Amino acid sequence: MRDYLNSVEKNQFMVMNSVLQMAIGIRNQGTDGPMLQTMREEWSKRDNMTKEEHKSLKMAETYMEKFIMSVYNRQSPKEKEQIQKKLLKYDFKLVDDYTLKQVQRDIKDKMQNAVVPRQQFYDWTCEIMQVKCKGCTKDWNTCDLYQVFENNFVPESGFDCSNCKFAYTESE
Repeated sequence: MRDYLNSVEKNQFMVMNSVLQMAIGIRNQGTDGPMLQTMREEWSKRDNMTKEEHKSLKMAETYMEKFIMSVYNRQSPKEKEQIQKKLLKYDFKLVDDYTLKQVQRDIKDKMQNAVVPRQQFYDWTCEIMQVKCKGCTKDWNTCDLYQVFENNFVPESGFDCSNCKFAYTESE
């Protein structure tokens, strides 16, 4: 038996561990999902769970915990350390389709449109202008940068060049 998990196994292990921690209240104190013990008690109290269902849910919790502890205990010390570090950063969330689509749309938007702090953008713009706009004689209508600068409120060069408001000449 190996004393490490490959990346797929580790991911599966993280999901199972996260679900178990949530179910027993370690991860969320029952706020984002039911603690199984509380769920069993409440459903039984409302007469909405048979004794067999109660037993099955308790067994599921017990056997999931046994599985996780067994797999964890046979890992190497280095692997255990990696699992612990990763588990602190790992969370399993249940989201509806609408929320998932929003998150995916936001990710897609960030992949298409870079978001940088304004000052950093201006600093980069200055560097670009030193290469592309200094001494430029190209007409602003044919310049790819002109619309980018215009759309992002880049200040004009102040040189009042007739071909483009971002063009400038080096002062002597």
